[in-house]
Amino acid sequence: MKVGTRQSGSSIIVQIIFWWGVLTPLRSLDAEHPRVQSHDQSSCVRIACFNVESLTVPGEWSRFARYRFPPGRIRHLEGVAAVVEVVNPDILVVSEVSSPEAGDALAALLREKGLGDFRSYHVDGRDSYTGFDVAFVSRVKPDRIEGRRIHLFAPDPTPRLRDVQNGSAPLPWTAERYGKPQEEGVQAESIAVLKRHAVCFFSLFGHKLGLIGLHLKSNPSDAQANAQRMAEAAIVRRIVQREIVGRGYSPIILGDLNDYDPDVEMADPTRKTQTAVLQLLKDIDSQRDGNELVNAAASIPRVADRFSSHWDYNENGAADGDDVFTLIDHILLSKELATGLKRAFICHANSLEISDHFPVVVDLDFSLISSGQ
Repeated sequence: MKVGTRQSGSSIIVQIIFWWGVLTPLRSLDAEHPRVQSHDQSSCVRIACFNVESLTVPGEWSRFARYRFPPGRIRHLEGVAAVVEVVNPDILVVSEVSSPEAGDALAALLREKGLGDFRSYHVDGRDSYTGFDVAFVSRVKPDRIEGRRIHLFAPDPTPRLRDVQNGSAPLPWTAERYGKPQEEGVQAESIAVLKRHAVCFFSLFGHKLGLIGLHLKSNPSDAQANAQRMAEAAIVRRIVQREIVGRGYSPIILGDLNDYDPDVEMADPTRKTQTAVLQLLKDIDSQRDGNELVNAAASIPRVADRFSSHWDYNENGAADGDDVFTLIDHILLSKELATGLKRAFICHANSLEISDHFPVVVDLDFSLISSGQ
């Protein structure tokens, strides 16, 4: 809609009524197990991750909602669905989802577009400030583990630091003590938890996959944020080892990791990581030599295509010379699953009106993966 124009009141009312009709019954639905869509071969599965930049539906409150009123929120939802339609994933991890209703509305739009029986799987995170969660939108139904199809591993509540320090409260395995850098080189101790994540388990073509979708602490240039992200990475390793590998599932770590992989050349050669976050996440078992996971982005042939984030530095809503394009969204595959990697790419068919991130996508051909799990 151009500046200076306005939608008619009747048009807005019709759209609001439509979306309330869509949203109200969605959470009670439970579909039969959907089929995996074919991507060139019947044994192929497409997995993607996408930061949808504060997806909020009409009628809900969100501190960081991009749009205050229903027309803008509906337009944003339609834009996200259009990008997902182009990507056409079987399993999608979305970050910056503000509510179960937002995920349900996205899944409903994808079904309406004829893309398959998409369902949303949501669990409330622990980020009470932003309210952002990580969700799965998938046409493949996750395995039911301990009665649930989606999982969060975080303490509730997080123990107070002084109680942990004086021994009156234990530190949960889902939390990490770390030093937060202060001025003049001093560090203040703090406790980190993995506030924004979700885990789903899938059984596909005789293989078991455990996906942990992440949205780690932002700003790879800030010392305090880097320290917190390192602590979050330590928690991720424990979750992968205990809850994914420990259950006999092959791990996939994916999402907005907010850091760079020093082993993968990216489009912007001037940006370098200041942490070991990606190294920790690829080397999930410190008792074994070498990395257990590989970054799918290394298989993207054209280095110029290796960017997943657009920082609109001058906030003019356009891509220009002052902006920053970096690779901070990643899909890390176990080496076993990586043997079936047919293609990795980043879908740049997107705009800042929809999101400042781009979907990262992998195609896995399970006929190429050994079944010796």
